[in-house]
Amino acid sequence: MDEKEELIQKKIKEEEFIEQVHLEGTKQKVWEILIKEKQFKPEDIQVNPKCRLVLSDCETMVDIDFIINLPSASFMVIKCAYAAIESWERYLIAFARAIKDYQIPYVMVTDGKQVKIIDVMKGFLLGDSFESLFNRQEALKIMEDFKKVPYPAGKIERERRIIYAFEGIKCPTQK
Repeated sequence: MDEKEELIQKKIKEEEFIEQVHLEGTKQKVWEILIKEKQFKPEDIQVNPKCRLVLSDCETMVDIDFIINLPSASFMVIKCAYAAIESWERYLIAFARAIKDYQIPYVMVTDGKQVKIIDVMKGFLLGDSFESLFNRQEALKIMEDFKKVPYPAGKIERERRIIYAFEGIKCPTQK
């Protein structure tokens, strides 16, 4: 490797390290907001859960930053991103539709500054700030009437393929 290649490799490693530190900081911030401000219990929140994704021709394990689980069902999937949170919206919606045998009703993606909270079932943006995030009592109230609705069988494979495609393009710093 010549000097120029070594400098490029060094710069790439530095940028990956900065991204990783930022992601960990964002995850910590989200955790603290969920626990301290929104009053979720630590046992309500799965951190970096591994989920089995089964497609028609293969299967793999995928992960996500957080899943909020309440007594009746999973309530929300959360993804922390380094940047370009809009690019992760589709992934999260597919994840919420396909990772369980019912659709998880809400998703949130954030880079620590920008936030998008989406109603998966209705397909619209609910909020764009941490302040608009449900607290535990609101979530429990919502889930009282929640019915576990599977995503249509004829469309679920497409959602699983979207998850699979995103998993294939994740940066190494996100593994």
